[in-house]
Amino acid sequence: MAANGTPSTETDGPVTLYFHDITRVAGETVTGQVDLDVALAQRGNLEHLQITLKGTIYCRITGGERRGGTTTDRRQTIIVNSFNLNFLSVANKGLSSFLIAIFVSGIEGLHFLHLALIFCIARSNFCYRKISRRQCIACYALELVGKRAGFYSKNLRIRRVISVVPSATQRQLLTRESLRQGWDGPWRDFTKEEKLRQGIWGEYSRARVRLTIPDMVSYPTATAIPFSFHVETETKMMPSSGAPVDKHGKPLFPAPPAVSSHVKLVVHRRAEVRADRFGASVEDDFIPEGSLGDVAQVQQFCEEPEWIPSAGLKDEKDRGIWKRAVHFHSAVVMPYAPTTLTRILGWRYTLVFVVPFPGIGNNLKLEIPLHLHPASTRPSLPGSTNYADVVPAGPPPLLDLPPSYWAQDEDK
Repeated sequence: MAANGTPSTETDGPVTLYFHDITRVAGETVTGQVDLDVALAQRGNLEHLQITLKGTIYCRITGGERRGGTTTDRRQTIIVNSFNLNFLSVANKGLSSFLIAIFVSGIEGLHFLHLALIFCIARSNFCYRKISRRQCIACYALELVGKRAGFYSKNLRIRRVISVVPSATQRQLLTRESLRQGWDGPWRDFTKEEKLRQGIWGEYSRARVRLTIPDMVSYPTATAIPFSFHVETETKMMPSSGAPVDKHGKPLFPAPPAVSSHVKLVVHRRAEVRADRFGASVEDDFIPEGSLGDVAQVQQFCEEPEWIPSAGLKDEKDRGIWKRAVHFHSAVVMPYAPTTLTRILGWRYTLVFVVPFPGIGNNLKLEIPLHLHPASTRPSLPGSTNYADVVPAGPPPLLDLPPSYWAQDEDK
């Protein structure tokens, strides 16, 4: 990747592309330059040069049929944006463009043509990695194709994939800044309670979890979101004792987690892919860095165990339950692609907390639907044709995406 001030170059025959390999934000206007060596193009029988900026969403589903053991391969492609520039003839400077400005210098003698490209990325792009027999890739690409005379002549081709992150609205930017400066708005609670039993028989114990997070419709990506996670347990009814431990000194069931790393926190993503009339879903989990897994980043508070005597019959006056509680305060960062929905591709997230307890089926799971929105905005409109040299204030967030996000699809 070239430095911000110096564009990288790529050459094929008489054509050279100059373009900055940096992450772009949807709605951003960017520029590049194409140099054409006219003399070399004429010697190489170059007749037609086409420059295309295209945004595509490509889905493919391959599956087995029940009869005969054959497989089906369904593919579908949607063109999000497509801008073409046709250089019809090296000898004739007839150029057409759409949202692309052309500046031609060195016309006298016609030794070189310098084509300064200016175009706007109107929408965001995103990619999804190939999993099993399901694949979906979406990206922007700048492609130069030079067609040579002759049926068996090989065309020249330069293809540059453009990495783009979605653009945030002003309201979403204010939300991000509110979180960065310390959230002082309303909070929202999510709770779940389960009855637990260590064995097959016997009385039930109880466990409750409560998650407290900022009350928002959606949350910004790549931004620390503060939360509090509370775990409270109650033992089954038992005779009075001096401490919530058994005769061997072990904590009575169900004991709350001793440290934050005992609580499992994952971000679950479910993607829906369609190709032709066929649909498929892909599910995977991401483990956020830090958060509850890093004890150093968590504030933990354990309440003193509380003995609650039974208010039942007279013969139960020496019986009761032990109540224990632990509270964790931390923040979670989700550097993932924002929640997306298109006609053939979409995905959504769920924040999942799992508190394990001994016994079969005793894991207490809390699932919270989560909508993620972009955290970067497109820069202001350019004031000059050198706008591509100006890097937007603050880099776009580094998204935790598979390698195929930034790779070009060679099969299309």
